[in-house]
Amino acid sequence: MFSRLIQGGLVGRMHEQLDELLASRDQMEQLLALTIEIGADLDLDATLVRIVTAARQLTGAQYGALGVRDADGRLMSFVHAGMDADTVARLGDLPAGKGLLGVLLNQTDIVGLGDLTAHPAAVGFPEHHPPMRAFLGVPIIIREVVFGSLYLGDDRPGQVFNESHENAVRALASVAAVAIDNAQLFHQVSTSARWTAASREIITEVLAGGDSGKAALSLIADRVCALTDAEQAIVLLSADPELPADHLDTLTVAAAVGVHADDVHGQQVVVDGSTIGTVFRTGTPLITDVFRHPIAGFTDLGQRPAIVMPLRAGTMAWGVIAAARSPHQSPLDTRYLDLAADFAGHAALALSLAARRDHERERTVLADRERIAHDLHDHVIQKLFAAGLDLQGTIARTHSPPIVDRLTRTVDELQSTIEDIRNTIFRLNSAAWTGEDFRQRVHTAIAELTDDRDIRTTVTLSGPMSVIGAELAQHAAAILTEAISNTVRHSRATRLAVHVAVADELAIDVIDNGRGIPANNQRRSGLANMARRAEKLCGTCHFTTPEQGGTHVRFTAPLTDL
Repeated sequence: MFSRLIQGGLVGRMHEQLDELLASRDQMEQLLALTIEIGADLDLDATLVRIVTAARQLTGAQYGALGVRDADGRLMSFVHAGMDADTVARLGDLPAGKGLLGVLLNQTDIVGLGDLTAHPAAVGFPEHHPPMRAFLGVPIIIREVVFGSLYLGDDRPGQVFNESHENAVRALASVAAVAIDNAQLFHQVSTSARWTAASREIITEVLAGGDSGKAALSLIADRVCALTDAEQAIVLLSADPELPADHLDTLTVAAAVGVHADDVHGQQVVVDGSTIGTVFRTGTPLITDVFRHPIAGFTDLGQRPAIVMPLRAGTMAWGVIAAARSPHQSPLDTRYLDLAADFAGHAALALSLAARRDHERERTVLADRERIAHDLHDHVIQKLFAAGLDLQGTIARTHSPPIVDRLTRTVDELQSTIEDIRNTIFRLNSAAWTGEDFRQRVHTAIAELTDDRDIRTTVTLSGPMSVIGAELAQHAAAILTEAISNTVRHSRATRLAVHVAVADELAIDVIDNGRGIPANNQRRSGLANMARRAEKLCGTCHFTTPEQGGTHVRFTAPLTDL
């Protein structure tokens, strides 16, 4: 009977089944060990490499690869195993996801082929790719979405992927899905933590009271460049963040890091019709690889994956941040958009708070200056002026020439001191200077110097006073004050005309009908001081006597501050 069993082949089949059971048991033990190894840590890239390595070990495949899709379904990474580094380098960029690879990226079931070249979707291998014949493709599905596909290939004679291989790889794919999901979640949390830490660093740097200008902007660009794994990042700012975005025509590159940073820094980008301008005006971040307006040193480096995010906090539209990867890097995942938008919002908020802080500091300083100026004007000048009037009354009652000369010099010194104090007051207020302040300064000087004097005054102002800079205004006001003071104190004039005109230059004419400047005038320090001020401004100051008498002081200077 035993001989009949042997002759019938039953024992042989039993041996085969026992071998299969033993092989299956060994395979399951190997799968268990590989499962533990795959979940050893939470680094996503390392996990992908371990999955491909495990698949090759389970099947004995010559080659292995794992293609991963991003949130938009594009192939964003491709992990190789079984190829040497030189071969991988010669393959170049990532596969385009066409042909059989593209089919498998949308496939939810395993695909096994004895000869992959016979598949209708096969479009051939790229140049330098090693030949393959036997093929096994398994989708990796996470939460009912195809995350990627595991590929195994072999070109050795007689090598095929059988049902046992398919079952083992299918089980591995299930384990891999869990490991990848955990690694993805860890990666997302870690990435979010890095963006949050960078936001906190920016806010701390800007609000620490240090340099909230160039250093902070460079730090913003540097952190964005690192967080997006980019090769270049730029920060573009508007001329006035308080203006609505629709009212601005250009943005300026205020900070740049990475490649060609010096070339792109300082360039202006039009808002209308540009990709940068669209993000600036809409306030919506964007991932793109095409820019509608060229930026030398940025958009001319080839078609690159890039992200553009608005720098906006409330109604304050500061500008835009743009970061670009190299042309050979994978596209940016759309999950970056929310993280980048939050970071840019925090950075813009920090800039807004810093600007508000600086504005409050400036207001405090200006308030102190104004208080000091009022004290000087209302108390010190009035006392000096009263003392000068008393001395002038004494001079009128004194008949001794030496005493008259000495008292006259004292009066002149008091007047000079008053003018110095007035100039100091003007300088205290010059930090918040506008052209309209000069218009007011002219009227104030005339009113202060001619009050309680029997002199009729006419004032004419023409042209845009707003173009007068602070330095020019300071010296022009001092010259005007000195000229009017001389008329009031020395000329015995009854009429005074002041003309201020702004055209190609600033011109001031002070004309009186007094006795003119005596040829033997001993008090020429004021006139010399006026001439020195004009010379400092690259201007002129002349003193003439009109035919009808009196004095004509004419001051001219270019409008550009030195």
